[in-house]
Amino acid sequence: MKEAKIATIGSIARPAGQDAAKSAVLDATIEVVTRVGFHDTTIDHVVRESGVSRATLYRWFGNRDGLMLALLQHMSGPYLERCAQIAVGLGPIEDRLEQVIAGGVESICNTPWIHKVAKDGLLHDDFSIFLAAHRSITGAVVAQMLGGAMASGAWTPPDDLDRLTEWLLHQMLVLGGEDYDDSAEIRRRVAIYVMPVLDLPGARRGEGDLAARLDRIERKIDGLGGFA
Repeated sequence: MKEAKIATIGSIARPAGQDAAKSAVLDATIEVVTRVGFHDTTIDHVVRESGVSRATLYRWFGNRDGLMLALLQHMSGPYLERCAQIAVGLGPIEDRLEQVIAGGVESICNTPWIHKVAKDGLLHDDFSIFLAAHRSITGAVVAQMLGGAMASGAWTPPDDLDRLTEWLLHQMLVLGGEDYDDSAEIRRRVAIYVMPVLDLPGARRGEGDLAARLDRIERKIDGLGGFA
């Protein structure tokens, strides 16, 4: 797809000392994941790629799940910086929230191995890793923005916020597994499939009548079984 207009997932600035060594391991993990896939990446792969011992990897990251969670968080720096700017920017909250969510989908599309994960589907254990990362990346920004809307009395959530956060990740993976011509198409899909469920006042409702939009949303939700 065309170059993104919002910061995408990518490598972040390198700190010094042990943090720099950890960053180098995570960069090596990116190489492994790109080559063999997220699900098939093992600690042994990363040991061979990075030259760091198993004992050190376990001391730094705990286990494979901790390593893969750190990888996703490691790659999110530029996207989070852009989200922070959007979150405190001008304009209606529904418009800014749509930008944040669309930016997350665009990041998935623009990162080849994550795009492949979204397209192929996730096993349960791998989805748990993505969900933990999502809660600390897009989910954290969205929760902060929605929390402000709740506190002001401008919005009442349609569901528990934790469940809503998990649903949002499902939607972002479904949308991120598709191919788009440009950023505007991603934004339009988010407006159709995500924003009506959040039901923020003044949100753009996309094209078509309400019944047709809800039918499309239900079909999307029915397709989430591949991520369970």
